[in-house]
Amino acid sequence: MFATDFLFDRQHASDFGLMICSFDGSPEAASGGEIEYDVIQTPGRDRFTFYGIQSNPVIEWHFSICKDPDQNTDLYFTQYEESRIAKWLLQRDGYRLFQFCQEGYEDIFYYAFINMQPHQILGQTAGFDLTVTSDCAYGFTGILRQKATLSASSGPLEFRLQSDVNTYILPRITFKCTGNFKIRNENDPNHPETEFKNLEAGRTWEFIMDADADTVFLKDGENFVPLPNPSMFNWHFLRLTDGTNRIIVQAEPGITIETEIQYREPRRVIL
Repeated sequence: MFATDFLFDRQHASDFGLMICSFDGSPEAASGGEIEYDVIQTPGRDRFTFYGIQSNPVIEWHFSICKDPDQNTDLYFTQYEESRIAKWLLQRDGYRLFQFCQEGYEDIFYYAFINMQPHQILGQTAGFDLTVTSDCAYGFTGILRQKATLSASSGPLEFRLQSDVNTYILPRITFKCTGNFKIRNENDPNHPETEFKNLEAGRTWEFIMDADADTVFLKDGENFVPLPNPSMFNWHFLRLTDGTNRIIVQAEPGITIETEIQYREPRRVIL
């Protein structure tokens, strides 16, 4: 890692006049994210038999932060400054978007939480030692979007997805439709199709389907609210796969579905 700045919860360390540093020459370090093979040596033979793999479930980074001398004259922290930084970094309600601001990796993000300990020199706080823990063994790109207006007579929405991980991608999809419809990914043939049903005719419906959160929202006035009638959805969420994705719909003639698919591609990059 060669970054001197990072992003966490939509704010940069440099916004607080901080920079990544190292105290006492201790190097910044990352761990986790490895793939471990489960193997057993066959008795009487030199070769090993492969049984499967395990992926270290999270990535951890250990590094320190201090005041940027180009932005500060007093390099020690007051009690007020320490409180302000703790309020930013010590979140209590879930993972936040995290990114190292490093050239060549501007589109790599992680979901993480942070723990911090004051680093004191001669009784004064000179910085903080951080432990950043991700929610899985890899990172993600920025948000990618695919848009199309689909119908029974339209062609498919086709696009390629490049994933570094052999897993399904769970997108967030916005639908604006005029009636019941079914939608599926031809590149995921064994997965049940997604269906919106029991929709009253003669009006426009707007939904947000968040597959990663297993949640569907309906637009009510100016706001989106949790789906009030569970029978309007069959609770099978559309998935994306590595490679080509062909999204097609089934609907009555005249029904259109304005669709926007948002997703992040997994990247096995550890800075």
